[in-house]
Amino acid sequence: MSRRLGLTLAFALATSQAFAHAHLKTASPAEGATVAAPTEITLGFTEELEVKLSSITVKDARGGVVSAAPAEAVPGDRKALKVRLKPVSPGAYSVEWAATSVDTHRVTGQYRFTVRP
Repeated sequence: MSRRLGLTLAFALATSQAFAHAHLKTASPAEGATVAAPTEITLGFTEELEVKLSSITVKDARGGVVSAAPAEAVPGDRKALKVRLKPVSPGAYSVEWAATSVDTHRVTGQYRFTVRP
């Protein structure tokens, strides 16, 4: 491999790491899951987060917010957020999230899950 090609590859790798975004990696409850009534939602991301600039909102099928408080850090895991929920009834729920990584890149997403009777 030529020196120029090696330097180009090294630069590309460094650049891609420097501009990484926090993508959703895990969710509890998971996307599409049918579960017993949860008391909180926990989301794990691929990058460390700026918690104050990140959010999770959980809504019922009518659009009513069932998140009980703002999202907060998961102790000991700088790549995860959680949000407590008000008591939930059986039915469909949507989770809308916004994650800002420590390099200030913001990504958003949403998914659904169902609470069984």
